[in-house]
Amino acid sequence: MATGDAGFIEEKTGHLRIIDRAKDVGKMADGRMFAPKYVENKLKFYPNILEAVVIGNGLEMCTALINIDLTAVGNWAERNNIAYGSYQELAGLPQVYAMIAGHVAEVNTSVAADEMLSGCQIHRFLVLHKELDADDGELTRTRKVRRRTIEEKYGDLIAALYDGSARVSTETEVTYEDGRKGSIKATLTISDAEVATDRPRMAAQ
Repeated sequence: MATGDAGFIEEKTGHLRIIDRAKDVGKMADGRMFAPKYVENKLKFYPNILEAVVIGNGLEMCTALINIDLTAVGNWAERNNIAYGSYQELAGLPQVYAMIAGHVAEVNTSVAADEMLSGCQIHRFLVLHKELDADDGELTRTRKVRRRTIEEKYGDLIAALYDGSARVSTETEVTYEDGRKGSIKATLTISDAEVATDRPRMAAQ
């Protein structure tokens, strides 16, 4: 039965382990397996992270574009007496970046323990200035990431994640609820992530 999923049989347990959609699985530059959904799901386990898009197919390292959850992070900010005026302002706060960095570090530790997928640790990330939206073509109506669209639309941000930039200025087209088009300008911080020591490298088969 063809499901479109990618997985493998675990040697120790004999269990079938599904890791990602087959069309999204690739290889890192060093030959190790790249399975973005595996890492994205670990990130979205945290209530503060609404969405994540991991980049890395054919590249030397993985990076991530992250959406915060406005309700969860907004409540956290209020509890900690942190003022903000909009989603964009909240997403760019140093305290929010520090919180997200902690989540990324924990995910990296978990990923590093997996011999087959340890190459998928996130090395750099940024917090997006807007929520990914189906009206903007970034998600399907069932909230699945349109990877190709995001890679094209946010190409400047992805380039900055890989060229060592600490900040990047961008302008993004958005669609309002009434159908009007507009744009959002922002300067985003790019943060280096804490990467765990992984197991010996094993190239994907």
